[in-house]
Amino acid sequence: MIWARRGLRHLQLLAVVLLASAFMSPAPADVSKQFELSLQGQFFPGLSADSADNREQFFTGIEAEFSSDFDSDHLIGTFLPYGRVASTGGEMSRVDIRELNLLYTQDNWEGIAGISRVFWGVTESGHLVDIINQTDQLEGFDGEDKLGQAMIRISRLFDQNSVDLYVLPGFREREFLPPDQPLALPFPISNDKPLYGADNEAQHVDFALRLSGYQGIADYGLSWFSGTSRDPEFIPESTGAYRPRYPLIHQAGLDLQLTLDSWLWKLEAIHRAFESDTVTDDFTAIIGGAEYTIYGLADALFDLGLLAEWHGDSREDRATVPMQNDLFAGLRASFSDTQSSEFLAGVFSDLDDGSNSFRVEASRRILDDARITLEAQTFVDVDSDNALSYLEDSDFIVLSLQLFF
Repeated sequence: MIWARRGLRHLQLLAVVLLASAFMSPAPADVSKQFELSLQGQFFPGLSADSADNREQFFTGIEAEFSSDFDSDHLIGTFLPYGRVASTGGEMSRVDIRELNLLYTQDNWEGIAGISRVFWGVTESGHLVDIINQTDQLEGFDGEDKLGQAMIRISRLFDQNSVDLYVLPGFREREFLPPDQPLALPFPISNDKPLYGADNEAQHVDFALRLSGYQGIADYGLSWFSGTSRDPEFIPESTGAYRPRYPLIHQAGLDLQLTLDSWLWKLEAIHRAFESDTVTDDFTAIIGGAEYTIYGLADALFDLGLLAEWHGDSREDRATVPMQNDLFAGLRASFSDTQSSEFLAGVFSDLDDGSNSFRVEASRRILDDARITLEAQTFVDVDSDNALSYLEDSDFIVLSLQLFF
């Protein structure tokens, strides 16, 4: 089957070249262009001066977005290249294609082919059902950033509902932070040759199906995924390092949001079953909670949202994620000013051992085409047996300036 794997790689490469050429060619179709230049500083005040980790580092990144309808009523193309240079160099500097796809629409049908990103979920403090794309851990600690995934998606729209079928060829491994980064995992990663549950390894073709829509007060999504897990297991080696392994899984998911006046009731739940020869047990996980919004405070200066969400995992102490019985509580302020100012603050509390982590996010538009953002997190009274204990001295502050043109 070696020829088949090589053929798939060549087919993917050919698709990328053809799509990129369509945007770069001097065709008569108009191509809209947008650019984002970002300047970012990361600071870790809790690290000692003699620490081997980088106490501070700076990034310069640029993302471009090209889109065109190719003079067609049914076709839209999107191309999002991205590049970043880190002051420390090495693996933290990178070039990537976030999206490169063609979208075709006809009546109640849609089809997309190429590299794309898909988001599923409704909860604030985590996204259990969001499984299509690999997490981009080099970009952010919170797991919100995702890598592009090669896909073919076919969608059928039914008034208030839609059915989406995904064919996902190829797989992107998770990139882990280098060991000199403060937020890196506390053990060495042998990432040269990861292990796979599929015989054809990264060339396994995954499938997903999703039914979503709204009925009355309910917005819902029912999903099914079958293929290579985006979350790796870690297999110990004789060298003391750990090798990531990506097992084959089957996952059923539900995301649900109920809107009742000023209340938003939210739920995400999954059941994940593993195929044979895995170190992880089948499990069920849930995030459930609510958001209550108080509108028009301080003479309609801002709206205040109060949030609470609980994380549960049937594996309990055997869970491979830090939040298996944890509570998130926070508040969100959305201002009515012309600068679209936003503020979010919250605390994650482990209900078993009392470990806490506080997080703040804020953003504000400045001038006409720029935005400044703040992200900060501190880890307080983290129990030595908690999965986050290695982050005890890794409090961080991230300041970013984004320029749009």
